[in-house]
Amino acid sequence: MQFRSSQRRHIVGCLFAVCLVGIVGCSGRPKNVARKVSGKVTLGGQPLPNASVTFTPSDGSPSFGLTDAEGKYNLVWGQQRGKRIEGAQIGEHSVTISTFQFGDPSAKPAKAEVPEKVPFKYREGPDRLKATVKAGANEIDFPLESGPVEAPQPKAKGKTKGKK
Repeated sequence: MQFRSSQRRHIVGCLFAVCLVGIVGCSGRPKNVARKVSGKVTLGGQPLPNASVTFTPSDGSPSFGLTDAEGKYNLVWGQQRGKRIEGAQIGEHSVTISTFQFGDPSAKPAKAEVPEKVPFKYREGPDRLKATVKAGANEIDFPLESGPVEAPQPKAKGKTKGKK
């Protein structure tokens, strides 16, 4: 059975979530996990489809989601007793949004690599995305501006004249 990259990402996220069951235990929904975290990701004012969205707290378990054709996402924190636990841990998060997908030349038909569309400034450095998750339902949108996808190249040092 062959899976698309987006399906593989979803499966990997679900497998990770299944591993969280041992952490969560059998006592019900964790108290430090918000009931719902959703929102919309746009790039240059347009919806950003098929982007993976990951919220990572400084201490705890990350939550995952995938944008739909309208750029909308819903985060999943884990799974318990076969049921998905939506939401994210309450508190501050680093947020990663990416459209990159590895290709699979052995797939039938072969699947081409999907390039990154999210500008570099949102993935690294001082403009890296952050979010605060509060108890209850959260709607957190990410209106990204267009920009260079690749990291800036270091400036070449010029030769100085007259010095040896």
